[in-house]
Order: sequence, then structure tokens, then C-alpha cells
Amino acid sequence: MKTLKRFLLNKWTIIIVIILIIVGYFVFRGKSNSSNIEFATASVGNIIEQVSVTGKVVPINQADLAFEKSGVLTSVDVAVGDHVSRGQTLATLDSATDQAAVSSAQATLSDMSRSLTPQELAVAKTAVETAEKGAVDAAADAYNKTQSAIVNYSSTLFSGPQSANPKLLFSTQTADQERRIELEQVNTQILLQKWNTEVAIASSSSADMLIADTEGFLTTVTTFANDLATAANALAQTSAPSQTNVVSYIATVNSLNAAIVAATSEVTTAGTSLATAESNYNLKLAGNSVQSIAAQAAKVAQAQALLAQDILTSPIDGVVTQADPTVGEFVGAGTTGFAVQSSGQFKIEAYVAEADIAKVAVGNLASTTLDAYGSNTDFPSSVTAIDPAETILQGVPTYKVTLYFVTPDSRIRSGMTANLEILTHEHDNVLEVPARAILSGNASTTARILNPDGTTYATVPVTAGLKGSDGMIEILSGLTAGDKVVTYIK
Repeated sequence: MKTLKRFLLNKWTIIIVIILIIVGYFVFRGKSNSSNIEFATASVGNIIEQVSVTGKVVPINQADLAFEKSGVLTSVDVAVGDHVSRGQTLATLDSATDQAAVSSAQATLSDMSRSLTPQELAVAKTAVETAEKGAVDAAADAYNKTQSAIVNYSSTLFSGPQSANPKLLFSTQTADQERRIELEQVNTQILLQKWNTEVAIASSSSADMLIADTEGFLTTVTTFANDLATAANALAQTSAPSQTNVVSYIATVNSLNAAIVAATSEVTTAGTSLATAESNYNLKLAGNSVQSIAAQAAKVAQAQALLAQDILTSPIDGVVTQADPTVGEFVGAGTTGFAVQSSGQFKIEAYVAEADIAKVAVGNLASTTLDAYGSNTDFPSSVTAIDPAETILQGVPTYKVTLYFVTPDSRIRSGMTANLEILTHEHDNVLEVPARAILSGNASTTARILNPDGTTYATVPVTAGLKGSDGMIEILSGLTAGDKVVTYIK
């Protein structure tokens, strides 16, 4: 009996223990599930989006300068560290030649622009009269030389040279050639008579016409002399006449040609002198045209431009950072020897990665610290320009962003490293939750709201807005302040 009681007692003991174990399991499981869910409470706050980037401080304006032309330095007027103004001379080249060119061009322009005096016109008129007399004398002298050459040379090659039917003393290659030369002898006699008449009645007023006619006479006589020379030289290739006569014929023809060439040269010179004198007088009489004066003025401007290239000036207000050449040194065109940068005016150049450049806009403010002064000193700046074209840095596309300091500061130096926090967007008094609480799928964006039991949650669709740089995200719809959203489940 005792054994049975003991058995039943043990049986109920076992059952109770099992029940306690089961209850304990569910109790502890609930606590475990509750402690495995992490959550955050949706609240109202400010969402700030920033782009962090490192840049370099550079002068707002800087210029590497060089002379446009080669030359020898005659002065260097600045030293490194000097403050200069825009347009101030930095150095000069030897300019003696260029100064002389400017003076000459200006003198010519002044002469062209003024009215001539009666005395100057008289001098020009006298030059014309002298040239006219010279032309008449040259035509007369040319006639005399040509007439003498015909009588003394060509006529000796004909029988009956003054008759209407002269005969050439030697045979030519063809009968037509011989007849043509004989006819030219007749025409030459007629030409000389006409020429003599013109010379006899010529005056200074008819000098131009006399020169023109004389040149025509000489052209005809030259053709005659050349034909005689051709025939005489061809005769040397045959054995018909004696060699002695052939040599004599050729010598006679050569003398004829020499006399005509001399007469032609004299007339040509006289004609050129007359034309020049007349042209000069006419120009002086009429004055220089507006076009010619303008052309000379352009030459003056060109000479002055070349002179200006002998002076190197600063294009900006600033401080000299390079002044290498020395006086007496030869410098080549385009060789950089001087540099100027703006004094106390600096900007920041930074390169923003492709992933962030769409966030940045001109006008964005930036918190700026410089390595030289630590992270607690802020030098505010703002974005003033964004390059439209990419710059490849280490194989990655970036875009140069330029920022100006909001307030000038004497502590800022060129070349300093700048750490930038560019404020790209800011939404104040908006509903926010941690960004990790938002789940984005192919077709929807959701959040998980923790139920009051603390162990389960409900999934709701939400509309997200701006994502802050601190890990928070704006909620436009789907949640209300105080909602507990699941951020992590263990």
C-alpha cells in the first residue's frame, strides 16, 4: 500500500514538473522574442544632407607671365613678395628699335595729314618740268644713236640702203626671210624720218607722248636688228660666203644691237623718272586720300603695339610670387619668368565624386576647416561654380567644385588643405526615423510598426523623402510621431 502511494505521489510530481517546464518555456520564449527586436520612435526633427570632400586653397586670381617677344631685359622693377597693382610694370625689354619705328610712323602720318605749302608744291612742279626736259632730251639722243647705228651698221649690209628697193648683201635661209629684212630696212628709213620730225617739234608739254612714240620706234628697230642677227648667225653655219665676211657681218649686227639697247635703256629711264615725278606732283596737289591716311594710322598703331610688347605688366592687383630673370639677360618669347597672385583673396577647389555631384548646387554653403587650424575653427564658404566636364582622378570621374570664403581671413594661405561639409539640402520640422527602418523593394517602400505586445509588428507602406547624412530619413506619409518602427530583428 505504501508502495502504491509512493508511486502515485511521484507520478503527480512528475506531471507538475512537466507543466512548470512548459509554462516556463512559453514565458521565457515571449521575453526572448521581445528582447530580440530593436526599434526606434518616429519623431519630428531636422533632416540635413551634406557632401563631405577635401579640397585645396588657391588664390582667386593668379597669372604666370611672359613677354610676347624675345629681347634683352633692361629693367626688373619688382621682387618676390612685392604688392603690385593692375597695370603696374614688372619688367621691360630693350625698346630702342621699336621706339624709332613708332616715331618714324608717326612722322609720316603727320606729314600725310597736313596741307602742303606753296613752296613744296613748287618743288614738285619743278621736278616734273625737269623730268619732262630729260624725257625730250632722251628721245632726241635715242634718235641720234639709232639713226647713227642704222647708217653705220645696218646700211652697210645692203646695196642701195636708202633706196626703195635695198638688197641684202648675204643670202638668208629662205627668200621670205631675206625679203622681210629688206622691207624692214625700207620701213626703218621711213620710221627715222617720222621720229626726227617728232623730236624737232617736241616740247615739255608733249614729253609723255614723245616718250611713248619713241618706245614704239625702238621696238620696231629692235625687231629689225634681231632679224638681221638671226640671219647673220645662221650664215655662220653655211660655207657659201668667205668666213671673213661672216665674221664681219656678225660684228656689224652686234654693234647695231648694242647701240639700240643703249638707246632703249636711256629712254626707259627717262620715262620712269617722268612718271614718278608726275605721280608725286599729282598726289601732293590732290593731297593724301582718307584711305591712305587711315592706312598710315594703322601702321602707327601696329608700331605702338610692338613697342607695348617690350613692357610686362601685372594683369591683376596682387603679390609677386616669381621674378626670375635678371637685367641684361636674354629672354625668349613665351618663357615664363614672372608670376602674380591675388593678395588675401582665396578660393577652394575640390573634386566631388560622380555619385555626389548631383546633390551639389551653386549657392550651397559649406562648413570648412583647415588642417593648419584644426577641426574646431570654421571658415565658412559657399559654392560658386561647378565644372560641367569631368576630371578623371585615379581612374574615377570627378567634377571640380569652386567655393569662395564667405569672409576674408588673414590666416588663410594658398596651398592649405580644406575639409568641406557642403550643406546640400535641409528640411526642418519633419517626421524622421532611422534610414535602416525603411525597407525598399522592387515596387514598394515599407516600415514595420511594433505592436503594443512588443513581440509582433505590422508592415505598412510609407513614402520617404530626404535622407540625411546622419542616417535619418524623412517620412512623408505612412507613419505618425510616436510610432515605434522596427530597426533590427536578431
